[in-house]
Amino acid sequence: MRTYTLQEYFYYTRLERNAGIVLCLLCAVAYSLPLFYPWLSPATGRLDFSEVQRVAASILPIQKTEAAKGNYVAFRGHENTSPRQLETFNFDPNTASKDDLMRLGLSSRTAQTILNYRAKGGHFYKKEDLKRMYTIRPEDYARLEAFVQIPPRPGSGKYEDFSKKAENQGVVTATSFEEKPFAPQNFSKKNTTAMVDINAATVEDWQQIRGIGPGWAKRIVNFREKLGGFTSAAQVSETFGLPDSVFQKMLPQLQAGSPVFKLIKLNAATLDELKIHPYLSSFQATILFNYRTQHGNFTDFASLKKVKAGFTDEDWRRLEPYFSYE
Repeated sequence: MRTYTLQEYFYYTRLERNAGIVLCLLCAVAYSLPLFYPWLSPATGRLDFSEVQRVAASILPIQKTEAAKGNYVAFRGHENTSPRQLETFNFDPNTASKDDLMRLGLSSRTAQTILNYRAKGGHFYKKEDLKRMYTIRPEDYARLEAFVQIPPRPGSGKYEDFSKKAENQGVVTATSFEEKPFAPQNFSKKNTTAMVDINAATVEDWQQIRGIGPGWAKRIVNFREKLGGFTSAAQVSETFGLPDSVFQKMLPQLQAGSPVFKLIKLNAATLDELKIHPYLSSFQATILFNYRTQHGNFTDFASLKKVKAGFTDEDWRRLEPYFSYE
């Protein structure tokens, strides 16, 4: 085996030595280039910004003065950035238009928020309600508070007619007249003590329970029909979407007076009929159908429980009252 001397490890060919020399020269030039840069690119002199600074200094005091006068309001963001002259006049936030609100110095976004609040059924009963709008700035409310005029709602006695008011004036002419007393109507109240038979109650009967409207009543009845009847009041809570808080309030009024009224005929039911029962999944229904096809009809609940796959003890407990072996 040949051994190499240390000199042989550091041997370079002529081509390799020339390449090394060229590389060293390039590194030296790149390192010294910053030293010669001032001579290669002489300075052209510093830019004079004194004139720009003088103009900017003369503009800023004007803007501050206009803002301090309080006669104009600037709309920022995507809104109009030109100043708008403020107007002061009595207004009712329940009837004022968007243009009226903007003339009072409110931004377009704030005015639209008030209109949206009214469109959703909101109402200003007193001037302090306007202050609770999250888009109303404290300084805007302080400026407009004296001009907010909200007439009393019909039925409260005296009524002031604010439809005939002069804009930009602090005086509002009010016309008072007596309102006819409000005649209370007779509304049917829900019975909070009547007991409801969970298997015989109609949609109207369920609506007698406080917290149950037409939607929930129909949903409970539909679930009961698919199930075949309730065996206990606790099953009502299994209605899809029914809040537990509502169920706990209605529970004292529920009673299981009638038995289950629709049973599953295991030995005659089709696969589709088995699948529609709320307590049977599609997989479980298929297991029962195939087991009956292979082993014959079921005779009682003990023979049914021989089906081991796909069912738990809890499943059998829930399903037992709904099976018929005819």
